[in-house]
Amino acid sequence: MAPSMAAAPPRAFQTTFQVTLRGGPAATTYHARRAHKKSRKGCLVCKQRRVKCDERKPTCQRCENYGATCIYYPSPPQSKRGSSSPEAEAEAGPGRMLFTLSVSELVGKVRQGMSGELAFAPRAIGSPDVVMSIAVKSFQFFLQCSVNTVGTPLIREVMRREMLHVAFENPYLMYTILGCGILHMNRVSPGDEPRELAEAYFWQQAFGLYSRALEAGVTEKTFSPLVSGCMLMGITSLVPQTFDIRDSWVFTGRPSDLNWLAVQGGLNCILQMAGRYVPSSIWAVPFMKSNEVETKLFRYEVERGREGFHTGLADLCEIDEDSTAETSPYYFALKILSPLLELEPNAQNAAHCATWQGRLEPGFVTLCRRRDPRALVILAYWMGLMCSLSAWQPWVEGRVRLECIAVCMYLEGLGDPIIVPYLEYPANGCGYSLVKGL
Repeated sequence: MAPSMAAAPPRAFQTTFQVTLRGGPAATTYHARRAHKKSRKGCLVCKQRRVKCDERKPTCQRCENYGATCIYYPSPPQSKRGSSSPEAEAEAGPGRMLFTLSVSELVGKVRQGMSGELAFAPRAIGSPDVVMSIAVKSFQFFLQCSVNTVGTPLIREVMRREMLHVAFENPYLMYTILGCGILHMNRVSPGDEPRELAEAYFWQQAFGLYSRALEAGVTEKTFSPLVSGCMLMGITSLVPQTFDIRDSWVFTGRPSDLNWLAVQGGLNCILQMAGRYVPSSIWAVPFMKSNEVETKLFRYEVERGREGFHTGLADLCEIDEDSTAETSPYYFALKILSPLLELEPNAQNAAHCATWQGRLEPGFVTLCRRRDPRALVILAYWMGLMCSLSAWQPWVEGRVRLECIAVCMYLEGLGDPIIVPYLEYPANGCGYSLVKGL
């Protein structure tokens, strides 16, 4: 049975959000942040972290302190007088400096990548010219802003160059890029109805076309676009348009509400099926470089025992010197999480930490769906870690922070004296205040 919830409070006031948990204390309290004057022109990182920006350029003080890449939302392009064509709007856009094509060629390439589906766009978005203008802006925003949030330099460069050329020949990848760009715009600057409708349309097209392409099978030719699309599509579940803490699966009791975690393993499935195509793909160099680093980090050759494990979590999960992935359902998830907890916080390491969710085995995800306390503790540790790295991985603010708070609240409400001491780390990471004296 889902716990009873108090009504969601207005964001503009200092409020208390209460959840009554069965079998726990009468009420577990989460204190919202104090209201403050919003910065309308602040950088994207501060907006996504929900902190005030001093609007200093080229790098604001908070981004400088965190060592994060400071990105400002581009000014709306000024159309030529008397013209509302996509070519005119694109000419003033920021993407011109990032792309070698002329404006007319760029618009033509985006139109080509949309595979003639423009005629089927919902009329509620606007005329075909309006839809095309939104598409070009989304493409430019992806290039200038969205790609800059990727923590691995080699992957950023492939996205800016080779992946774009692949997208011009594969409509599902073009729609995925447009979906990412417009999603980023809409989360930073919400409330634009035509843009929000266009976001839904771009993703609908992306998922439908991608599904058909995947059903046709993975070949050497299709490997690069299929992998590219898979790498980007997971953002839709990590940064939903709306998400309330009460929507977490630990409160709803619906296992399907954890699908946001399960879908992150899609890339791993493709690599297992068709990894032989990596060397001939656009992702060969970044994947191989990442594999070199992560092979040393995760020590895949060690398949037994608890060496390198987080001592406390290994004790909690009863992992001993004879444990293996076959004897313990927690073994692999904890094995690859433990070294991440020891990394120095920076952009490159934050990117490595983010990959944990895509490496999980189905059995561990199933335990999380069942709200197994020990599996939830491991998941909460990763989410708490990502919250502490949100300056470099801003998508964390879309869902992961609230999911981490929800898990902490749920586990604390169980009142298990064995579990509660393990909540301090994730609670500190996500900003949740534990009730003392349980």
